[in-house]
Amino acid sequence: MIMKKKLYAVLILVILFVFMKSCALYHFRRDYHNANNLIHDTGYMQTKPFLKAHLKNGEVYILTESWRIDSTRNMIVGSGSKYNYRRNKVYDGAVNIPIDSVVIFETNTKIVKHESGRIAALSILAAADILLGVICLTNPKACFGSCPTFYIDEHDSFHYADAEAFSEAIRPSTEYSDIDALNNKNLFSGTFSLTMKNEALETHCVREVKLLAYPRKEGERIFHAPGDDFYRCENEYPLSFATADEGDITRFLRYPDREERFSLSDENNLSSKEEIYLRFETSGISDNPGLLLHFRQTLMTTYLVYSAFGYMGDQIGDVITQMESNSKTRDKVKEGIKKELGKIDVYLWNDRKKEWEFQNGFYEIGPIAINRQLIPLRDWSGNPDARLKLVLNRGYWRLDYAALTDIRENVDPIPISPSAVLNKGLPDEKALRDVLDPERHLVSMPGDEYKFIFPLPEEETDYELFLCSRGYYLEWMRESWIKDTNLLKLWEMVEFPKRYLREEAKQFKRYETTMEQQFWDSRLDTKTFVYHEN
Repeated sequence: MIMKKKLYAVLILVILFVFMKSCALYHFRRDYHNANNLIHDTGYMQTKPFLKAHLKNGEVYILTESWRIDSTRNMIVGSGSKYNYRRNKVYDGAVNIPIDSVVIFETNTKIVKHESGRIAALSILAAADILLGVICLTNPKACFGSCPTFYIDEHDSFHYADAEAFSEAIRPSTEYSDIDALNNKNLFSGTFSLTMKNEALETHCVREVKLLAYPRKEGERIFHAPGDDFYRCENEYPLSFATADEGDITRFLRYPDREERFSLSDENNLSSKEEIYLRFETSGISDNPGLLLHFRQTLMTTYLVYSAFGYMGDQIGDVITQMESNSKTRDKVKEGIKKELGKIDVYLWNDRKKEWEFQNGFYEIGPIAINRQLIPLRDWSGNPDARLKLVLNRGYWRLDYAALTDIRENVDPIPISPSAVLNKGLPDEKALRDVLDPERHLVSMPGDEYKFIFPLPEEETDYELFLCSRGYYLEWMRESWIKDTNLLKLWEMVEFPKRYLREEAKQFKRYETTMEQQFWDSRLDTKTFVYHEN
């Protein structure tokens, strides 16, 4: 027993040593803790403006009182303090900071319109929680957050967003292209418009917005598959029966009516799996079928992302810089929690082999817009009863519709760039240039709305349309998150995701049943909320 205790003590020391080594970056608090606190103290929002620049070489500048953008030299000019990699102050006075040398900015003051270029695209803002209302003050992890949301009808409720762009891109280095099916009705005019909204306290940095279009005839649909393949399909064969742990769930999945099937999480483990069994009548189905699924996520991802930001606390800029600068750290963050929670894995029953055969997995982050995707089914046996199994994380997915379809051929949609961008109903030439130039970003602030006008290839031709968007976004730091600062918990989340998901399960259960309504109630109204200064 004594030997076991000694081994346990040694193990704890080793773990602590590894943690201290991995968090050497955070030993700065003794040296610039007070200035760092002011960045995230919204009580100083109007009287003590700060700009904090994290450089690629590990140095940090904190500028106070005033600074300006020298657009000719692409520099930040002002006065402030310089801290080295160890966070020891090494300089006070006038500074000139090349913007291209900066990984991320932090500030507690507004980024005004004439600055909304590169500096805005790299700035984490300290948001005054008073703007978020009572809901976010009492439950900050349920506060509305989204990447850019897109609407075919700009007047639609946010419950009916048609697409949710690049949801995983929460830092500059995670920027990627995202494809979303718009599920549009028949088109017979020469143009198509799509409205992009910023409905949360976030900075959206949009590099590209374009349509992917393919002509369709009556009875045809074009579907998007994981891996970004597209298939022309005919017919849809409805579900005949579906079961889950709670019993018969057929009514939830038989029609695309937004009456979704979802489960609650496991109170002992957030990565606990469940199985859903689907049956289809195969009469008339071709030998090349595919499974259609309409799905979105619950708020579990939102909770985990906001928890991570809370653990970072007022050191968020240093942590983000570490993630941006260190590929190993980026890989751990990318493959940790995400890998544990997993996809919606699809299995087809092989009656000859008497076993389930893995097909592929559906995956798309985001709790707002419904995703509509197709997975081609391999080794189709043509049994009179087609049996499929979905294996998914409990409490992590909402499912609206499942059906089979006949795949006719693989197709390549036509890319269409916007011909105009409207801002408050007026042409915005700068916004158009930003999304057409691959070296630039259209920077969207809370409350912004942009309408994109696309010319269709041929008038009086119906098209299946998909949105292809590329970019990233930055969450604004909430003062109410700072009280959760816990770098040890953040380290556990990254290094030991399985253990973290077990330990966090009971805490998540406290929020789970009330988060959904609180999330929607805290969305910003883009018609009344204005961020930009004149």
